[in-house]
Amino acid sequence: MILSEGGNVFKTEPEKELIAQRIATPDVDPTIKWLEKVIGFEIDEQDLLGTTGKKNHPSGKFELNSSGDLDINTDENEVSKQDLINKLTAWCKNQGIADADIMNKGRTKQDGWIHSAGDQIHFRTPIKGDANNGYVQTDFMFSLKPDFQRGAKRGGTEEYGGALRAMLLASLARGRGYKMSPKFGIVDPNNGDQLVSDDWSKGIPEILLGKGATEEDTHTVESMIAFLRKNDPNYEELIAQFEYQLEKEGKTLPETTETLEDKQLNRIKELSGLLLNSTRMV
Repeated sequence: MILSEGGNVFKTEPEKELIAQRIATPDVDPTIKWLEKVIGFEIDEQDLLGTTGKKNHPSGKFELNSSGDLDINTDENEVSKQDLINKLTAWCKNQGIADADIMNKGRTKQDGWIHSAGDQIHFRTPIKGDANNGYVQTDFMFSLKPDFQRGAKRGGTEEYGGALRAMLLASLARGRGYKMSPKFGIVDPNNGDQLVSDDWSKGIPEILLGKGATEEDTHTVESMIAFLRKNDPNYEELIAQFEYQLEKEGKTLPETTETLEDKQLNRIKELSGLLLNSTRMV
C-alpha cells in the first residue's frame, strides 16, 4: 500500500486518507500534455525534475516504473504563482467545483484541488485528464533560477536517490568551506552567504569535486564518488560526514568500478614502482 501512494498534500475529510497516488511512467507524458492545456504554457521535458517520468525498470514492478508525483521546474520570471493559481482555479470552476472546495486551507481543509505553500503550488491532477484514472499530485516548483534548480533537483539512481544526492552535494560544500543552497547555489557562510556560483556547467562541479570536473560528474552519487576517489588525495576526509549519514540510512559508499583506462594506468604505476625499487637495490 505504501508503495502505491503518491503526494501527501491532498487528503479526504475527515478520514485524512491520501487522495493522490503514484503515476505509471507511460501515463506521465499524456498527463503533462493535458496539464499544458489547463495552464496555458508548455512544460519542457528537461523541466520534469528528479525521476519524474524517467523510471523504466526491466522488472516491470509498478513501484520501480512509476513516480510519486509530478515535480515541475517553473520559471518565476515567466509565470507568477498567482497567475498559475488563477488558471487552475478557472479550470476547477469550469468543472462545477464550488469556490469553497477549490483551495486547501492549512490542516483545516485538505481535500481541495490547489494548495499554495512557499515556493510551490500543488495541484490535484486527474491522471491523463480523467478522474476515473485517479489523481496524481503535481508540484509546480517555482524558481528565479530555473537552470540552477534543474541541476539541484536532478534526482538520483535506484540505489542512491535524489535525497542522497542532495545530501552529498551539501556535505561536499561544507567540506570546501561553503554551503549548498537548493534555492540560490553555492554560498559563502563566512561572507554573509554571498553567492559563489550557481553555474552547473563548470563553477559548481569544480568547486565541489575539483579541477576538471564537469556537470556530468555531478549527476549521481556514484559519479561524484568515482571522481573524488580518482582525483582528490583528501577524498576520505572530504566524504567522511556523508559516509556517516549513509550508515544511518543502512547504506555504504558505492563500490569502485575500475575502467580499462584505470587498469592500464595502475599497471604502469605498478611497473614504474618495481623498476624504481630494482634500481635502488642495485
